[in-house]
Amino acid sequence: MTGNTDQDFVAMMLPHHMAAVQMAKTELQYGKDPTLRKMAHKIITSQDAQITEMQNWQRAHPVSE
Repeated sequence: MTGNTDQDFVAMMLPHHMAAVQMAKTELQYGKDPTLRKMAHKIITSQDAQITEMQNWQRAHPVSE
């Protein structure tokens, strides 16, 4: 934690989103329920986009030393 709310928010949200994407990929690999598989596709699409946005934000706003 940096004490900078914006930096800390992104730092905590990235692993959260990455874990959600991994769980959704597992659902697509092994899951059978069509509703859940559709949900997993949506999760991957939306969270991958948000991960990219947050990574771009981090690059544009490096943590001050």
